[in-house]
Amino acid sequence: MRLSLPLAALAAVALALTGCSVAHTARPLGKGRQAVHVSVGGPIAGVGDSRTPIPLVTATYKYGVTDRLDVYAGWHVLETFLNNGNFYFDLGASYYFLDQKGPLPGVSGAFTLSPLINRESGWASFDLQATFSWAFGPRERHLVYAGFHNYFTPMVGSPTSVKAPFTFTPYLGAQVRIGKDRRLGIGGEIKWHRPWVDTDPSVLGYVGPGKHGAIAFVGGISVYIGKDTKPAAEYSPAPDEEPAPAADPEEGP
Repeated sequence: MRLSLPLAALAAVALALTGCSVAHTARPLGKGRQAVHVSVGGPIAGVGDSRTPIPLVTATYKYGVTDRLDVYAGWHVLETFLNNGNFYFDLGASYYFLDQKGPLPGVSGAFTLSPLINRESGWASFDLQATFSWAFGPRERHLVYAGFHNYFTPMVGSPTSVKAPFTFTPYLGAQVRIGKDRRLGIGGEIKWHRPWVDTDPSVLGYVGPGKHGAIAFVGGISVYIGKDTKPAAEYSPAPDEEPAPAADPEEGP
């Protein structure tokens, strides 16, 4: 059975997009701090009755330019060994626009450019991402977030009818930071690629509510390099720091 263009686009784009890591763009690192993220996961798909998550691997390095602005570069590992070899990578930046205030979430946005290059050709896609996050628990070790991707792949079609295939992907995820300095983060995320597309006639059996779109699961591990990333204003004094002495009420100004 031949795939229609929307289903073919879903098959190609969902695989590529889910190679991205869990949403490391939810919160900023802080100026001068670094992190390395490794994620594994992908859409649930198969032929016939066999369904299994597709294990795509992405490795990402991230650096804090300011307390709100991060830049990052990532490598889609598995795609390098497919189709006679590809170099598929990410270049991007994220910005933390709004701080969390009680029940109101912190808000971040990100832009990612993803070139794919092989021996014969190359193209690039890009992603516009928004994430809403809530941190809680002792020293904000726990983070839950929700957001969405707006993912555009290269334009296709005839010279008189050209369009860029578009994928909208909402997601929901969580991360826990462990260790004395919260240097290790473990997270998981569920995504729903192109929820409006009917996948019932597709050769690949994607799993989605009502046979629409493709559900994907991604798990990730993050290693944070540098000082603890919790805002400095909320730290207790360091062991070698003495709090300022209180003024004597009997002394004048």
